[in-house]
Amino acid sequence: MNEQTPYTDKFSLMDEFNLRTILDVFLTQWHWFALSVFLCLGSAYIYIKTVPIIYKREAVVQLKTKVKTEEAFNEKQMFDDTSNNIDGEVLVFKSRLLMGEVVRRLGLEIGYSVDDGLKDRDMYTDMPLKINFPDSTFIKPAFFSVIPLSNDRFRIKGLEDDPDGVMEYTFGAPIDTPIGLMVVNLTSFFDDSWLNVPVLVSCHDQKSLVSSLLGRLEVARSVKDANLLTLTYQDTAPERADDILNTLVRVYVDESMKDKNQLIKSTALFIDERLQLINEELGNVESSIEDYRKQNNSADFEIEARISLENRSIYDREVTELANQIELTELVQRYLHDPLKNESVLPANTGILSKGVEALIDKYNAALLSREKTLENAGDKSPAVKLLTSEIASLRQAISQSLRNTKQELNMKLEYARQMQYLAAGRINQIPTQQRYVLSVERQQKIKEELFLYLLNKREENAFTSATSESNLHIVDPAYGAGTAGANSMVILFGALIAGLFIPGLFFYLQPILDVTVRGRKDIEDGLSIPFLGEVPHNRKNENLVIGRKKRDGVSEAFRIVRTNMDFMLEKQNKSQVLMLTSSNPASGKSFVSLNLAASLALTGKRTILLEMDLRKGSKKNQDGSVLPGLTHYLSGKITDLSQLIHPYPGFEELDVITSGPIPPNPAELLLGQALDDLIGQLREQYEYIVIDTVPYGMVADAPIISRTVDLCIYVIREGLMDRRRLPDIENLYTGGKLPHLSVLLNDARYKHAGYGYGYGYYGYGYGKSYYGYQ
Repeated sequence: MNEQTPYTDKFSLMDEFNLRTILDVFLTQWHWFALSVFLCLGSAYIYIKTVPIIYKREAVVQLKTKVKTEEAFNEKQMFDDTSNNIDGEVLVFKSRLLMGEVVRRLGLEIGYSVDDGLKDRDMYTDMPLKINFPDSTFIKPAFFSVIPLSNDRFRIKGLEDDPDGVMEYTFGAPIDTPIGLMVVNLTSFFDDSWLNVPVLVSCHDQKSLVSSLLGRLEVARSVKDANLLTLTYQDTAPERADDILNTLVRVYVDESMKDKNQLIKSTALFIDERLQLINEELGNVESSIEDYRKQNNSADFEIEARISLENRSIYDREVTELANQIELTELVQRYLHDPLKNESVLPANTGILSKGVEALIDKYNAALLSREKTLENAGDKSPAVKLLTSEIASLRQAISQSLRNTKQELNMKLEYARQMQYLAAGRINQIPTQQRYVLSVERQQKIKEELFLYLLNKREENAFTSATSESNLHIVDPAYGAGTAGANSMVILFGALIAGLFIPGLFFYLQPILDVTVRGRKDIEDGLSIPFLGEVPHNRKNENLVIGRKKRDGVSEAFRIVRTNMDFMLEKQNKSQVLMLTSSNPASGKSFVSLNLAASLALTGKRTILLEMDLRKGSKKNQDGSVLPGLTHYLSGKITDLSQLIHPYPGFEELDVITSGPIPPNPAELLLGQALDDLIGQLREQYEYIVIDTVPYGMVADAPIISRTVDLCIYVIREGLMDRRRLPDIENLYTGGKLPHLSVLLNDARYKHAGYGYGYGYYGYGYGKSYYGYQ
């Protein structure tokens, strides 16, 4: 025998996929597609009506880049940030400090909403009432409803003292509630339509509210490598989103100006104190000169001493400059060690020629300002605050040490200059002692005057800086609409429509791929070389007998076609024909097919008998509990007269039935005996067709035993029940000759898979437990 190719190798789970296949599935299963589309569109509609619309608002700002101005205003430059860090400013905009100030200015701690069908609608400017807390704010977060009863009275529902809203209150009158003293006032938007309509009020905790608002805020560069920032905020109320963005920009400007003004104010205070002190010292020097001249009647020796003093004037100027530097250094030292100014910024650009000192002072001031700002945000126990405090202390010690070193260096230079000055003074012995005293006092006066004029100039420059101070932020575009967040309603509905078509389509596409049962005639013809006898469609009438003289439905016509095909397969020389029906599964419908096939043969006038040879099932009992005599009695020898076993089938003159009888203990041994051959031999003489209903093949030995007596074996395969991977087993029965004249009949054929079925339409029938009308 030639080796066969396994059926599983020849069969492909994937048939040819084309548009006609898709159309067939859609037309045959249109009700599932319609139901899926309806459910998906309904879900999308509920989603649209439930989820509030999120509006997207944007604002664009520019961080200014400062440029150098005239030399006369160099001190103004120290207050300007010449290199803005864009990433740092993004973090500043998203800081809790700025957003907390926005919440305070706009009063966002209290929110209002109203039930609008499937969702709550937030009210920002159009609320009919407004709540105030005379004691600044509420004690704890709360959520409650205010129900207006009239223009004067209202109820509050949801608070701890009156959760059911039984008590009535008056608009405008203070109310003592668990969250604090509260006043409810009507707004201009209130009218009679708001009567008995609950207004939902939410009193939010500031920390959680700030976190929520920052979560909706996005700050990013508008264009790469540009100093433009785009602020984006999403909210259900567009007016509230605009106010939050615009207020956030104003708070940023105010905070940046606050830092600059603080530094300017500290510098002005330092200059005013120094001017007052120097003015007093200058007055004392001038008084000393005046008193000395009056007492000594001294004259002006400048003309006489000019020539002699020309050489010494060089050293005088040097002494003056060095003394001036020492004086400035001492002033800064006193300011630095003043306990009352321990937490104040140091005066910047004081005129000390040491660049290292000026740089340390600038760094000290920046660190002090940064610590104050961080202290406001994080508290005095923050690691960042402690780090800045340590840095400030180190800078203060460094400044102090630098000032001492500078002063020591200046003193050494001054000592040297004075030595040279004294040498020059020795060369002018002709100058009177009085003149030398006057010159000494005048030198002090000149030092004081120069220092006084210098500080006056600095005061004017500081005043100019204060008057011309501006923010480093420029508003390019205030808040404006940028559409809505997420997909719009049409996109959602269209997506729901696509999903409604896709879900059942995917199911019906995967169902035949995952279905390993026989799905129709095509599976049998592709997988078996056994003659195909015919197919019986599904019958929904749930009738055991579908054959009748006047019946012309699809199921009865299918049995007539099977009868015709069977005549071509039987050998005509035999007078009587014995047919056996078997299957692979117990519920394949052998008994149903056997009964209707026998009835179909009887309608042609052929004497037909149906043998119920499933001995292991036994016959049904009568109402009195007895079992009709059947094949078991004959095979066991208890009854030898066949006429006692044969019963006519009601409604068919040419059709008789022999039931199986009671269940024997040894059905296989009974069937192996000569009695079965004698039974078939006697029936061949009386009937033209003998139809045998047997047990499934391969489960027990009955079917192979009975097959020795038959002329045609019909293998019943029920669609949707038998695993088509077992078709090679049936093919082996045919090729191995294990069943005589084997043919295949497809039962319960349905047109449920695209590409399968042959136009019977939708029929149906059921399988009962008694097929012959006898119990």
